[in-house]
Parts: sequence; structure tokens; C-alpha cells
Amino acid sequence: MQIPNLQNLLKIDFDKNKKQILIFAGLVAILVLILYVNFILTPQVMRVVNVIVKMNKMGFELKSAKEEIVKIPKYKSDIEAFKEKVENYEKMLPAEQEIPSLLESLSSMAKSSGVRIESIMPIVKKDDKNSSSQVYQEIPILITGKSGYHELGNFVSKLEGGERFMKIVDINIKAGKLTPKRHDVEILVLTYILVKGK
Repeated sequence: MQIPNLQNLLKIDFDKNKKQILIFAGLVAILVLILYVNFILTPQVMRVVNVIVKMNKMGFELKSAKEEIVKIPKYKSDIEAFKEKVENYEKMLPAEQEIPSLLESLSSMAKSSGVRIESIMPIVKKDDKNSSSQVYQEIPILITGKSGYHELGNFVSKLEGGERFMKIVDINIKAGKLTPKRHDVEILVLTYILVKGK
């Protein structure tokens, strides 16, 4: 038996099978193109798209950060303004330990208005259930004294126009028996104090 020659086996008649070879080459090219698109081009495109999305997001964040940096001086001035407001409100709301000085202040207001004070008494309330969550506490103060109408008006004006938060809730005036121009006066004033630890 004769072994076929390798050269004879590999010898292809290109002229006769030109159409088949072109179809085969076309199929191989399409297969290579599909493999290239699926395994090389598509992952690269996806990576580029992800990078572009990240760059856009970082660009937006950078723009926002720059806008916020520009606003820092405004934020600082706002903080200072709020600190000043807090200090003013704290002055208007005395702390619990400042009650005696508040009572002295009421007494001196009355004296400068011509009202003679007989007593100034804070009315102690029982602890409220919500007092632990409150920032301030309401303190009623009962002021009794003797005064004329004009002096009383002057005192009321000073009370409500003072630097502390105070509100007059009730005024009782009774005519004086011995002195017709001096009357017995009772004034119930509400003031507020900062709750300890707030």
C-alpha cells in the first residue's frame, strides 16, 4: 500500500474552490470579528463608559465642592450671627441661679417708676412631666405693692420693654382706703428661665 504524500494532501486547487475558500475566509473573518467585539471591544467600551460616568460624577462633585468653598465666608458670618443671637436670647432667659438678681431688677424697676413694692414672690410650680425635654421653664412672679395709675403704667412699660422675656398675665387694682391716689396693686408676671443642662 502506498502512503499518500503530505504535499499532495495539502495541495488545494485554489482555482476550482475559490468560491468555497472565500466563503470559508468570510466565515472565519465574521467569527474573528464576533469574538473581537464580544471579548475585546465590548469590555473596553464598557470600561470607557464607566470611566466617563465616574468622571462626570467627580466633575459634578468637584463643582459642588468649589461652590461650597466659595460660601465658607458666608457660613462663618452666619455662625457668628447665630452665636450672637444665642447670646442675646440667653441674656433674655436667665438661668435658674439668676432668679434673685431678676427679682432685684424688678424691685429697682418698680422703685424707679414710683411703685412701692410690698412683696415679690416667685410661684413655684410642681414639676411638669415634659420639663425634662423643655429648653425653658415658665416662672410666674406675683408682685404686690402700692401705686398710682401713672406710676403703674410706667412700671408696666418697663416690665414689658425690658431686656428679659416677661409677660404680664394679670393686674388687680383696688382703691386705697386711706390714700385715694395710691392703690393696692397685684401684678402676675410670667418670665422664663433656661432649664439647667440645656
